[in-house]
Amino acid sequence: MYDWNFIQSLQYDDVYVISIGNITVGGTGKTPFVEYLVQTLSKKYRVAVLSRGYKRKTKGFRLVDSNTTVDEAGDESYQIKQKFPHIVVAVDVDRIRGIANIRKKYPDVQVILLDDAFQYRKINSNLSILLADYNRPLYCDSMLPGGRLREWSCFAQRADVMIVTKSPIDMSIGKQQEIEQSYARIFPRKIFFTSIKYGEPLPVFSNEKIIFSGDIKQYDVLLITGIANPKPFEDHVSQQAASVKTINYADHHAFTEKDINHIATVWNSILSSNKILLTTEKDAVRLLQMKVPEAIAKCSFYVPIEFFFVKGNSQFEIFDYLCRRVSPIRPAPIESSRIGR
Repeated sequence: MYDWNFIQSLQYDDVYVISIGNITVGGTGKTPFVEYLVQTLSKKYRVAVLSRGYKRKTKGFRLVDSNTTVDEAGDESYQIKQKFPHIVVAVDVDRIRGIANIRKKYPDVQVILLDDAFQYRKINSNLSILLADYNRPLYCDSMLPGGRLREWSCFAQRADVMIVTKSPIDMSIGKQQEIEQSYARIFPRKIFFTSIKYGEPLPVFSNEKIIFSGDIKQYDVLLITGIANPKPFEDHVSQQAASVKTINYADHHAFTEKDINHIATVWNSILSSNKILLTTEKDAVRLLQMKVPEAIAKCSFYVPIEFFFVKGNSQFEIFDYLCRRVSPIRPAPIESSRIGR
């Protein structure tokens, strides 16, 4: 109905809206990419992030601030606000209402990032960015329940640009061109390739940075995950740690007292004096809300993700591309930005 213009989408002229999303169920690396956009665009513009706040226990519009909990905002929105306290972060299932409230409360906001909004057709974004997992190409996937697609791969053409995430770090230009050719039928526009690398483990329950001596090879690890696709993280830890025991939960899992008791039981079964608990950054913000035994808490660490563009896809290139796509925003952007949609 939207495609045939029987239902009209709303478009904004005085604030620039960028939607970030996918047509795959979970695991494409949206949060690290949203954080990259925040980091990049907030250098020049007043940025806000609007999410639906998946699995939060509140309803309606809600601003995320220093007093907001994970249950009130959802883990991803909470994490973004913790990392970027200077930007506006809000949650609302109704994105039109959410944008209206943001503009009312913060009239100086110039760019609004809509997290997980590729299927939200009520708004016609100024720029639509589609994320696709390198390990599960859209052209090789199929619709649920046979595959992992929310809608047919041909609808990828609604996006202005595609980001292929989780690509190999040493990916060649030839391989990139091969993938672009494979995507040409369903997405004939610009494709960027990105990868991730895992940073140094940081403590979950302390602000003090604990520095490991080189790597985690000397540690026996209890690995806790509650993400859509834990395998890359599991592989990374398994290649380094002395031994690994893993407990996997569903994506965005809300930890309970029963879960903490189970984690404690598995922790105590690891008969080593040199053991640590490792988890993801997204899981860490949920664990922080729980009462974890002190013996485990002081040995609990999360592994941050560093997002970057692979060879041939420089950070300057993507920033320059974004600047050319973004239309003039009030107040006028810096002189060196070439703006225009």
